[in-house]
Amino acid sequence: MISVEPVGLDDPRVVALWQEFDAELEQLYGEPDIQAPVGPDGVVASLLALADGGEPVGTVLVRWSHHHPDTPGTVEIRRLYVRPRHRGHGHARVMMGAIERAAFRVGATRLVLGTGEAQPEAIALYEGIGYSRIPPFGIFTTYPRAVCMAKSLPTRLLVINGAMGAGKTATASAIRDVLGDAGVRVAFIDADALCQARPEPTNDPYQQHLLMLGLAALAPIYRARGYGCIVVAGVVEDPEDRDRYARAFAGRVGPAQVSVVRVTAADETRAERITAREPPGRWRDFSLARSRELDEILDSLDLDDGVVATDAAPSEEVARQVLDVAGWWVPGAENLAQ
Repeated sequence: MISVEPVGLDDPRVVALWQEFDAELEQLYGEPDIQAPVGPDGVVASLLALADGGEPVGTVLVRWSHHHPDTPGTVEIRRLYVRPRHRGHGHARVMMGAIERAAFRVGATRLVLGTGEAQPEAIALYEGIGYSRIPPFGIFTTYPRAVCMAKSLPTRLLVINGAMGAGKTATASAIRDVLGDAGVRVAFIDADALCQARPEPTNDPYQQHLLMLGLAALAPIYRARGYGCIVVAGVVEDPEDRDRYARAFAGRVGPAQVSVVRVTAADETRAERITAREPPGRWRDFSLARSRELDEILDSLDLDDGVVATDAAPSEEVARQVLDVAGWWVPGAENLAQ
């Protein structure tokens, strides 16, 4: 067994492994490694694999690719290396899994890498975990023995559920900022903005069908712009909604991975928030009544992966709690590759 931990690019153990890797590549191809040195800019994660006794046995890193300007959200895997005497035990597969999780958590939509014809074991590994060959990119375009490969990642969707006045929009917006400030490719969609249309169908008074059509139309746009993490503020009061969201954001790699977290607030808190933002009249009256109704409905349905209260905590604190409950990466609190 091995353990995998994040390390800096200047960690002496990593530097030593890279030197071994360079020597091996030069022996295989008869010339020095063609890839440019790796600098810290754009690095998502640099990982070190350790044997049970603490011996460094392998390394790998992933960084945002500057070779794919037309496909934002692409990350490039570099420097996957396992010491020869530790090969044949699945360590490289474990390390690739860890680096893919790191890429997934920061909103990457596509992974690319380069290897060569003299490394058939590496090619077999990549093909076995879902990578397909693509045209050479970057420096590989000048090297006839290069083999470049890619793998797409599904969209990751976090739906913030809750009654009116519970803090859905404020929480979703704060999540966008917490993740965005940490370099995650993340987008926030306010579901209410997609279903404000009248007259409403008698069999769909809250325009949920219109909402899903709108999300399905928007999903490819966000995907094309490389936003792999999507946060939606919207009510989930139908057991089928989770699957509907997954299908709306589905792509060639399958449905989106959906988490649903409910935010709550006391009746008085919700009423205060609604009263503060809505002028007197029909809409305020509707919102106050609908908030009470929804709170009871959502309690009875229990469709969420977790629940977080918003009454007194600042929005950023709530955002971090929601991310933790959802199983998403919490910047500064968790190893990206875990």
